[in-house]
Amino acid sequence: MANDESLIDDQYQLAVCIASGSSSQVWEVVEMSSGRHLAMKLLKTDVPEFKENKAQMKRESEIHKLLDHPQIVKFERFSSNRDHTYILMEYFRASNLKLQIKADTNGVHLKIRQLFEGVCAALSHVHQKGFIHRDIKPDNVLMNKVGEIRLCDFSLSSKQKLGIGKLLAGKLKSIQGTRTYIAPETIRRTQPSFQTDLYSLGVLFFEVLACKTPFQAPTPEELLQKHLRAEAPNPSEFNPNVSPEMDRIIAKLLKKKPADRPASADEVLAELKRIRIFKEDIVDAVAEKKANQDKDALTMLSEIRLDSRADAKLKEMLETNPEFARKFAEEKESKAKKKKAESALNDARIKVAETAEAARGKPGKPAPAPAATPAPAAPQPQPATVMQMPMPMPMQMPGYPPGFPQYPQGYAGYPPGQVPIMPGMAAPMPGVPQYGPQPPMGYPQPMQQPLPGTLAQQPVQTTPPPGTPKPQPQPISPQTAAAKGVNATPPVKKPVALAPKPTTKPGPPAPAPAKPVVSAKPAVPVPTRPTPPPTPPPSAGADLDFMTDLPDVL
Repeated sequence: MANDESLIDDQYQLAVCIASGSSSQVWEVVEMSSGRHLAMKLLKTDVPEFKENKAQMKRESEIHKLLDHPQIVKFERFSSNRDHTYILMEYFRASNLKLQIKADTNGVHLKIRQLFEGVCAALSHVHQKGFIHRDIKPDNVLMNKVGEIRLCDFSLSSKQKLGIGKLLAGKLKSIQGTRTYIAPETIRRTQPSFQTDLYSLGVLFFEVLACKTPFQAPTPEELLQKHLRAEAPNPSEFNPNVSPEMDRIIAKLLKKKPADRPASADEVLAELKRIRIFKEDIVDAVAEKKANQDKDALTMLSEIRLDSRADAKLKEMLETNPEFARKFAEEKESKAKKKKAESALNDARIKVAETAEAARGKPGKPAPAPAATPAPAAPQPQPATVMQMPMPMPMQMPGYPPGFPQYPQGYAGYPPGQVPIMPGMAAPMPGVPQYGPQPPMGYPQPMQQPLPGTLAQQPVQTTPPPGTPKPQPQPISPQTAAAKGVNATPPVKKPVALAPKPTTKPGPPAPAPAKPVVSAKPAVPVPTRPTPPPTPPPSAGADLDFMTDLPDVL
């Protein structure tokens, strides 16, 4: 617009163009006489339908001046002359809801209850005056940062026709409205009603909650068909935080038949006040993000070793942000208290330990003697005749009873007549190499042939088990030989296994129980002493019998 035309009627200075449409523009103007900022809806003069648009603006002003509600933009005046046609209104410093949904959805959701209830209250006032808005959509709702709203743009508004007037009016000559928010009855060109605005209100609610409209199509014709026939989804399908009660309200507002929708905007408003719009309260994302940033900064600056840049950064943050300075001081004080408490706890533990140590050292109570190196024990007299030093315990060799004195493999034998004396044994006989004949101790006789790597030994008598005939005495025993001073066994250099002489006469052996029958086969020696019954090997079934009563656990 030219500079000479920037002054409207010599009293309103055009400042900023707020919005522009096909037939009009909305400007922020300054009233020269008072300095007030007002909104001016200025009609374009260079359009073919100027006369029709002028008549429509006049009708809009007549409806608008009848409306007086805090949630509706306040009407100032209407002017139409040869140069300009315009409507002056209250200037409400806020962007429309459509832009806010795209730019800051979380901010809109934080004020959603004020928004929904305010729109319902404004629409209820319009209906009470007998008018239908016919163009309810986010573009015609303004909302500021504190949640105050204003309903605007009554260019399509009309008086509701009832009774005979509705019958005489017949069908609409043209379809007016925005396709995305238009009601099914408007598409069929039937006369609108208050429920027509409620349908558009349901689409607005849906878009605010789900950030998208319920019906979308690639072409305008398909979009109108969906308004007529398609069932609207629930907003909770796109936003799970929407409560079921809010889903039911929107589903009722989007019914295809006007009779199935709520009776009035007041009914919707009363229902909104009784329910929760969201399942969980919306948190201010900006405030939460700033709090998290401050928390991260506190953690970083309190844990690292400050250098010159970090120190300068901390100093700047403390000076420019009082809230951050307060949090930093609280964090520092909290850490100091925690450190002090830990130090006090350690001091208490040390004091308790010192008290206990002092109690142990008081007179009247035996103090613990200092640990001293134990003196070596006096050597005990050994029962051995020759060697007085302790001998290592030899390994038990096969074929010898437990406890029987053995000689370690790989060592030289004892000199004849110098065999260690074991408790309970008689003195060794002179001239006996290594282990000579020993007194009967109830052990069985050795095998006919010794095992590889073992020492041969003289056969010994065994104590027969109960029920067996008493064995006959031997012709000569080692004791008798020792008493008479006779060497029963001449000394030999190597131990030789003694075996009983084979019988000279064929036939069965003598029935002497003292001499066990030995098989003639030398490859298979038959032991003459009874072996203890071997311990049966563990059976898998026997060990797992107790598991049969337990449940199967993986």
